[in-house]
Amino acid sequence: MIKLIFKQFLYGRVYLWLKPRLGGIFLTLIIIFLIFYAHSEYLKYIEFKEKTSSGFIGLSFIIKNLLIILVAFVYLYFYSSLNRAKKSIEAIKNKIEKQDDRIDSLDYFLNDDEINKKD
Repeated sequence: MIKLIFKQFLYGRVYLWLKPRLGGIFLTLIIIFLIFYAHSEYLKYIEFKEKTSSGFIGLSFIIKNLLIILVAFVYLYFYSSLNRAKKSIEAIKNKIEKQDDRIDSLDYFLNDDEINKKD
């Protein structure tokens, strides 16, 4: 029982430590993966280039890898844009919540003529 409680406490602590860092960790893992992927693709490209005299195979490798890089950058751009928008929305919400511009009466919205009007 104590082991279970200790494990849950430890997992909770690790999760609380990792939670704000998850974005950076995933970005680092994606970059490391792309480095290994690009290296293996380069080795495949060299191997195919030696076997064939056609230049179209090399061009297909270049186009494919450029498209993968483009997709990764577009994803990262939209991810950062959404984070900026989220922070901006939170800042606006906090600003609205802090404002206390309440009025005591609806007379504030009426003109003087409407207030002194006799029916």
